[in-house]
Amino acid sequence: MSTTPALLLDLTGVARLAGVRRPVASMWRSRFASTVDPFPAPVADGSGRPRFEAEQVADWLVRTGHGNNPEARGDAAAAAAPSDFSFSDAGAVAELQALVALHAQVEDLDELTPSQIEEAAANVDPLDLVLRREIAAHLDRGARWVTYATCLVDAAYSPAAALALIARRHAASNRAAGSAGPLVADAIDLVVDAAVALAGGDATVTLDAGDAALSSTVASRLGASVNIVLPAGADSRRVRRHLLVEGHWIDEAADPATGSVVVARVPSVAGADVAGILRALDEVSLSLRDSDAGVVIGPARALVDPLTPTDERARTDILRSGRVRGIARLSTGLVDSAVRESLALWILGEPTFEVAPAQRITAVADLTGVQLTPATRADLISDLMAGMGTAHDLRAHQFRFAAFVRTASLQARSGSLVASVTRKPAATTEEAAELPALLDIAAEAVRADLAPIEIAPEPHDVPRAASVAELIRDGHVRRIQGTRLHPDLLGSEGLVVVTASDLDEPASIGRTRVDQFAFATQHPSAQLTRPGDVIFRTSPTAAAWVDPDGSKVVAYPARVLRITAADPGGLVPEIIAADITGAPAGPGAWKRWTLRRVATRTMAPLRQAIADIAAARRGLEARAARLTDYANLMVAGATSGAVTMIDLDHAADAAETQ
Repeated sequence: MSTTPALLLDLTGVARLAGVRRPVASMWRSRFASTVDPFPAPVADGSGRPRFEAEQVADWLVRTGHGNNPEARGDAAAAAAPSDFSFSDAGAVAELQALVALHAQVEDLDELTPSQIEEAAANVDPLDLVLRREIAAHLDRGARWVTYATCLVDAAYSPAAALALIARRHAASNRAAGSAGPLVADAIDLVVDAAVALAGGDATVTLDAGDAALSSTVASRLGASVNIVLPAGADSRRVRRHLLVEGHWIDEAADPATGSVVVARVPSVAGADVAGILRALDEVSLSLRDSDAGVVIGPARALVDPLTPTDERARTDILRSGRVRGIARLSTGLVDSAVRESLALWILGEPTFEVAPAQRITAVADLTGVQLTPATRADLISDLMAGMGTAHDLRAHQFRFAAFVRTASLQARSGSLVASVTRKPAATTEEAAELPALLDIAAEAVRADLAPIEIAPEPHDVPRAASVAELIRDGHVRRIQGTRLHPDLLGSEGLVVVTASDLDEPASIGRTRVDQFAFATQHPSAQLTRPGDVIFRTSPTAAAWVDPDGSKVVAYPARVLRITAADPGGLVPEIIAADITGAPAGPGAWKRWTLRRVATRTMAPLRQAIADIAAARRGLEARAARLTDYANLMVAGATSGAVTMIDLDHAADAAETQ
């Protein structure tokens, strides 16, 4: 056996081993350089950056008591690497994974000779589906990492944990993976929940994800009640190693065409463009048989968001297959190497050829800005699974996130596939029939405070709810940027300034002002608000407020939505503000906000009624405030002894007895 190279740590590895931040590790080098026990000196390895022998660093940490890891000696291998190994080298990583997988099957791997290691690999993997070629490649290198693999398993406490650690360090060193990088736990759990719901208890599950963590979690959750199949020709060796180490049986003889649930991830390789992602999605759809179902997760920019005409036609062809039963846009932060990337989930089912194309429906949901908590995942999967059922199932299910749209309208849509999903669902037919009676009851209850508006219980058509992007495109509304104001301009006199934080407490609007002359001088092209403008923000939460008077300055990052007076398209400012408040937040989320609309003849009386109610509410709040002040003053007078409270009934009784 060749000499094993020393395990080395860079400063990031030192910090990881010690359980501290990297600047602390750097500080140790300088602070203790002249002491009797200095931090270990770096070794010369030609890498161009300081690296240190892991054993020396671990001894120093334990000996001096620095850091937060008293088990540094045992954990050193988990933070280090051999001098000739790089976690950015995919081939080297595959060899190390193969050694760990072989270690899980063979005792005392580091005591075997190279020929014995080769023989053990052949016995474990006679068909060369998992690790045999990687072991052979490593033996050609001189079998220099066998001891490291053994130490890594010991440091991670198990072969499965060691493989997970290798995957994390490989991903951290390869940020160029982009959309193909590791999924976070919440995204994995969502896909697994969907797969479990589709598989039931007796289906064959085909793992076409190319994602070891995802595939391993699917296999663990489904247990021994289903057959796990990896399709031939797929880049599945890494997945097979993880499943082998964790004890999951792969049924090479199973027929994945009968009752199969395919779990797929697109893209499977880094650098795939939208066209490549859609081709991969189409291949998954075409591979399904009549009794199959599928769960696909991938970038929302390809699966949901607006596309170029060419890519849009490719996506429309997939929608025409009759298999797409559910589509959900997810939030950002679900891919470690692309934290600003939004993902989307597609649910594929049996083709609905027995239903006329014009009558086919698809469940769509927009969870942009919504955290994937266990409750959120359960409700979303429940919504999407209801879409796989009958018309009775749809009527019986209480939907939280999903809405149902004609599949034909998705095929014809040029924008986002989830643009029509409203955050506040429209009333059902049964609820709408009860609204006139409910309005009469509510009007009677407030008659003492407000003259109720007259209504006519006559059903009529209203424009469909639409996304902000669609409404801007159609010319019904404009977006106006806020002005970047220098803090020195702000004061207590001049034009009223509305800031993003003011939207949390609209009563505070008016406290911040800007000198009109100075503002006009520094921002000659800036626009003041007009009555009815909707001032909004997108972070940290979505919030909005309707300016009743106009002539205000909106300070960036707050912005304005201004309804086109000549063509409002059924938009009412107060409804816009209500739909924005609490909507998904984050960069670009405003384009996908769905705004409800009303019939043109309803707009004026509705706005007047809303204004009257707001005025009545302000009057009641003022009366309540006066009563509160009166009560507070009475308590202050009584407790200070400044006044005496007189019981008039008691005084009258006393006078009568005299």
